Formats: sequence, C-alpha cells, structure tokens
Amino acid sequence: MDAVAIFKALGQPQRYALFLDLLQGEGTSCCVDVAPGEPACCVIDFTQRHRLAQSTISHHLQVLVDTGLVTVERRGTYRVYAVNQPLWTAFQRYVAGLTLCADAEDRRAMGKIPQA
Repeated sequence: MDAVAIFKALGQPQRYALFLDLLQGEGTSCCVDVAPGEPACCVIDFTQRHRLAQSTISHHLQVLVDTGLVTVERRGTYRVYAVNQPLWTAFQRYVAGLTLCADAEDRRAMGKIPQA
C-alpha cells in the first residue's frame, strides 16, 4: 500500500467526492450490467450525480484505480467501478495507527517520510 499516493489521490476535491460517492453509494446503478444493490457504479452513474464531464470523471477514476483504492471490471460495454474494500480497510488502520511522538523536539507524525 502506497499511503502517500492514496493521500494524494484523495486530496483532490472532485476525486474525493467521487470516491465518497462510490464508498457510500447505495448500489443504485443505471448500468444494465450492475446488479441491483451491488456497491458498484459506472461512469454514467457519476455523470448523472456530479457536474463533471465524462472524460474528467474517467480520469479521476483511473487515478483511484492506479492507487488500488478502486477496482475496475469490464462488463459488456461498461467499466464497473467498486471500492477495493481490503485496501480501504488497511488504509483506515494505517491512518488510525498514526500517533504523535512524545518528544517535544520531534512532534511529527509517526511514519512520516523523512525529508531528503
């Protein structure tokens, strides 16, 4: 897991909104290849919910796929996106495990990447 890439991917507001939509979605997709109640969406779903161009949504989803946070599966003519739940759970545990150092001279978060 590349935590820095995940933070960077989720740091873009539109991409974060798309990820939250996918994460908290009710599994309501207009794509015929997505079963009712399945926690997955296609780009068409996002274009109906967000005021973004289809190409912009596709780009943001590809960034999320590249980090591993989102999976993509081709079904017929659609690309169906879903949260990679094991990676999301591991990332949540990683973030929850970050603590501050007790040393007053070194109050950076544990696990911080040292400056070169």
